[in-house]
Order: sequence, then C-alpha cells, then structure tokens
Amino acid sequence: MIIQGIDYKLPPVGKVKNVITGKNEKRPIITSSSKKEKQVWIRTELPKDYQKKRSEEILKQKEDPDYFDTELEAFRSQEWDRRLNGVWFMNNGSPEYLTGLHYFFLNWWCIDVGYPSFRKTDQEYFYFLQFCIEDPNCLGMIELTKRRQGKTVRAGCFMFDLISRSKSKNGGIQSKTAMDAKNNVFQKNIVGPFKKLPDFFRPVYDQSKGVTPTSELRFYRTTKRGSKSLEDLGKPELESQIDWKSSDKYSYDGTKLHRYLGDEVGKTMEVDVWERHNVVRFCAELDGEYIGKFLYTTTVEEMESGGESFKKLWEASDQKVKNAHGRTQSGLYRYFTPAYKTLYFDKYGVPDEEKAKEYYLAERESFLHDDRALSNIIRRNPFTIDEAFRIDGERSLYNAMKLNDRIDKLSWRDNVYTVGNFEWVGDKEDGVVEFKPMSNGRYKVCYLFESKDDANQVVKRSGNYMPTKNSQFVIGCDPYDHDTTVDERRSNGAFYVYKKHNSTSNFYDSSFIVQYIYRPSTARQFYEDVLKCCHYYSCQVLFEDNKVGIKSYFEDRGYGGFLMYLPGSTKPGISGSLKTHQQIAEITEDYIENNIDRVYYSELLKDWLEFDITKTTKFDAAMSAGYTLIADKYILLKNELAKKRVINASDLFKKYKVG
Repeated sequence: MIIQGIDYKLPPVGKVKNVITGKNEKRPIITSSSKKEKQVWIRTELPKDYQKKRSEEILKQKEDPDYFDTELEAFRSQEWDRRLNGVWFMNNGSPEYLTGLHYFFLNWWCIDVGYPSFRKTDQEYFYFLQFCIEDPNCLGMIELTKRRQGKTVRAGCFMFDLISRSKSKNGGIQSKTAMDAKNNVFQKNIVGPFKKLPDFFRPVYDQSKGVTPTSELRFYRTTKRGSKSLEDLGKPELESQIDWKSSDKYSYDGTKLHRYLGDEVGKTMEVDVWERHNVVRFCAELDGEYIGKFLYTTTVEEMESGGESFKKLWEASDQKVKNAHGRTQSGLYRYFTPAYKTLYFDKYGVPDEEKAKEYYLAERESFLHDDRALSNIIRRNPFTIDEAFRIDGERSLYNAMKLNDRIDKLSWRDNVYTVGNFEWVGDKEDGVVEFKPMSNGRYKVCYLFESKDDANQVVKRSGNYMPTKNSQFVIGCDPYDHDTTVDERRSNGAFYVYKKHNSTSNFYDSSFIVQYIYRPSTARQFYEDVLKCCHYYSCQVLFEDNKVGIKSYFEDRGYGGFLMYLPGSTKPGISGSLKTHQQIAEITEDYIENNIDRVYYSELLKDWLEFDITKTTKFDAAMSAGYTLIADKYILLKNELAKKRVINASDLFKKYKVG
C-alpha cells in the first residue's frame, strides 16, 4: 500500500510476519459471522471465568511453579502472538490486516470511554507508524490532524507497547506544559489504560509510591525493606520505565530514549519545538544509528502560539525529500489526516467522506462574512495541509481569504511551473542563456519564449550590454552581500521575473513568471544567477540599493545598463526605507485584489499571508515581489508620460521678427 509517500508491504492474506524469525507464518483469520454483511470487528474477550481460573492457577503454582492452566496459557500465547505479529479479520467479506500494535490498541487499550472502534483511517495510521518503526533511517513520525481524533490515545499505546515488553528501555514524554504531560498524557492515556490490562500484559511495576504512579511508571519490583528484600532477589523484572518532564528543550538532554512522545507540539509556547527536537533527537541516536523512535502529535493553532516553530519541524520531515544518507532533515516522516476522513463512519469502519465534506462546507458557508472566524473553522478542520497552516484575516496585512483560497487551488494543481536552471550555453559567458529543467534546480519557471530567437535579445553599445525588452519584462530583487550572516538565520537571495501587461493579451500577462529563492554558497554566484535571467529575458533589475554588491558585479561584467534607475534618482536601485516598505505594502495589496489568480507560487502567497511590515527581513519572497511591482509601476508611468509628450515643430526653430 502507498500511504503518503511510503510503501507499506502487507503480509499475504492469512499470514503474519513473525517478529522473531522474520518469516511469514500462517494464522487463522478472525471472523464474526459466516454472512458477509455481518462480518465486523469484534473484540476478543477474556475466557469465561478468567479471574476465577487465574486465581486457582496462582494457588497451584505456589506448590508447583511449573504448573499452568492449559486453556489460559493457550489464550495468553494467542494474544501475545497477535500483539507482536498482527492478525487478519473478515470485514464485510474482505480480509483486513491489523498490525500488532493496532490489534493491541483495539482489543486491550481501554480508554475513558471504553475500547476503541475499528476505523480504516486508524488502520492506515498504524500501517504508516509500523513502517516508521521498521525503517532504520527513520527517527519516527509526526502527525497532524483535527482535534479530538484520538491522537494522544494512540500515542500512549505506542509509548507503552515497547517499554512494557522490553528489558532496560526508557520512554520520555513532553507536552505543551508539564501539567499536560503529567495529566493528559501520562496519567490519562498511559497509566489509566495500563491498570485495566489483563495480568499477562501488565508487567511487575514499582508501587512504592502507590498503585497509581504520578511521575514515572517503573517496571521494577517494589522495593522492600529488611529481610523481606531478600525474597525478591533474582526474580525477573524489566528494569524499564516511562516518565514525563517539563517542556524545556534540555529536559531529556543526555538521557537514552527508546520511545519519545512529543504531544501537542503545534501548541507549545514555552519552548521552540524545532530547537528542542534538535536536542532530544540525539537521545535516540548512537554512533549514527537510531536506537529509538519518536512520535509527535498536534493540531495547529495560531502561528504565534507555537505553530510557526512546529511548521519548521513539519517542513523538515517530508519523506519525499531525503539527504544522501536516506534521511529527512529532521529524521521524521510526516502524516496528515484530512478532517473529512474522521467524522462519519459506517459499521465497517469506512469513512463517509462525501457526507463529511458536505457538513464542513456548510459550516464554512455560514462564516463567509467573517474572515477571521472562517479561517479558524478551516484551520481546525482542515482538508489539506495548507488549510491546517492557514493564517486568519486579523493577523494578515493583506486579504487572507483571497490568499488562502489561491493556496488551496494551487495545492490541487500539478505542473504549474518547471524547476530547473538558466545556464550559459557551452559555459560561454555573455553568449546565449538557455533554461535546463532539472529536479534540483534553483529556478521555478512558468513562462519561456516559444522561439529561441526571442530570447537573449541583448545589444552591445560602447562596450556595455543593454536590454531591449524593458517594456515587456522586469525583475525585482532582494539581494544579500555577505556569504555568511551574523545571526542564526540564513537569509536567501530572492528575485522574480514579471511579465508586464500587454495590449495583445497573454495568459501570463501581469504575472510573476520566474521565482528564485535560494542561497548559493557565495554572493557572487547569486549575482550571476540574477544576471543570467536578465540576459535571457533582456530586461532590467530593481534591487535594494543598500546592497551594493550586485551593482558592482553587474558594472564589472559590463551589465550596468541592466540596473534600473527610478525617476529622479542618480543611482540604480531603490531605498530600503520605511517609506519604501509602505509603498510595497500598498502596491502589493492592490495587486492581490486585482490579480491574485495570476500568481502561481505558493511560497509567495504564504509570505504575503505572514508579511509583517516591521520585520521585512523575514520575508524574502514578499520583498522581492514588492520591488518587482514597484519597478513595473514606474516603467508604466514612464511609458504613459512618453505617450503624452507632444512636440511643437515651431519650437525647434529660432523665431525671427518679420518687418
């Protein structure tokens, strides 16, 4: 099964993979009825009179330690086999496979409202989780979905399962606050279900501080005093434990962790969860190998309430983007469940997606005239990942509804642009530039010339290169001058190519047709990337004039004519002043209102959504797009003035008085 970019291989029907031998072995398929329509998931309960028989067994074992009840032992062996290896059951005429962890969760993990129901969405979740557990290059899983979908319940079971059946293992828990880690995760979703388990799944644990642990669940024998302590010497114990700590990023630093649960990471405000992850991840790594597995869970709230840091973690966990070692940047794989897969289910656990969509769309429609409320509704019940990270109208400087809607539309479209690089043909500088598609390219391109003859229309005058298509294209650039930054943030170089409005309408008129957001190893490499684009489209570039590096580079290369001078200015570029920032905000707002459907880059749309006029250095895309729109405006103004200029021929000749 292909599940969100991973390929999970099911065992053959009627077989399970033995975790000890690694071989597929035949097992009975559980069925609740011989009739197809009556085949549903039903728990396997304890044998009749289990407690009575177990008490009798214990009494006999005091006299004969090797004695066991054959019926009870067969049942215990069966349930341990299912917990470890999984099981098949018939569901409406179809065999369904449950992983061992999923079976343990469904059959034995009793929560405050009883035992969980079988749901196909949970089944896929456990497949994905099992893949993460088995993949040696995966540190774990990060889950994002709507609230109240049992995330913490499943996570508690994940934590308990390994630690409670393995020697010398440690499990750690953190949440948005220490009290949340203690009350909502540890006590409610681990200790609570643990106490309800049958005795054969409940290992010996330390009860020295009471039968209901509050700070740690230690699978050690309870310490006895005096001569009584000798009675337990040599008796087996796991010597494993589960505990919780505050949300501080150094709480687990130096601790070996085999399971880690980070609950509600999108709501965590007390610490930067991205920074914390880059501390705690090394608790589960030894000599470059992962010895433990993580599970992060959350819904996304306001970005200023922890979501922005979580977003970094999410973006660094894309299983489709791996390094040379076959790992994501975070080590994690990410998993998203749309809200419409979590609302309505039939008796077979199949979600009614259409009914759920109708419900949520009707709910959204009732808030169409309240942008902020609508954004909150959408974010809390998202259909897509972009909706989950949606920013409300109150926070956004621009029209959040239009921006979010455009992001949603683009999320459903493929091949909006082509990724690649602009390169000098034959590595011959100042010759011909061509575009080469490549998956790891630095440019995202929507529009190229149909004819090669239309490209590279550059002329040379007095030893300098000059553009010829300023009336058709313009580039706006937010550059950088230094190869390294003085703070922790590595700002990217960014620029856009803009195709101007033309009387002969074109699909890409008034559109950003090239996006470049990247930081090459040196600033000079960035300047060269800008220059190549200027050469191909034969147009000028407007840049922030306090970044003098690009000016010097262009002039040294003989491309000073490609630097844009604003009317009345004696030097190329535009001031990075507060006045300019205000101008960018005004012209961007106008563009969004009138041309939003002409934007094809989600990075730019998201930058506009989050744009803060007081912190412009954080928004490379928004600023470079702003310079682009200003450049377009001034060129349009110059063209209009040129059209209105009327020259009186008589003014060209000296007037003489006629006698």
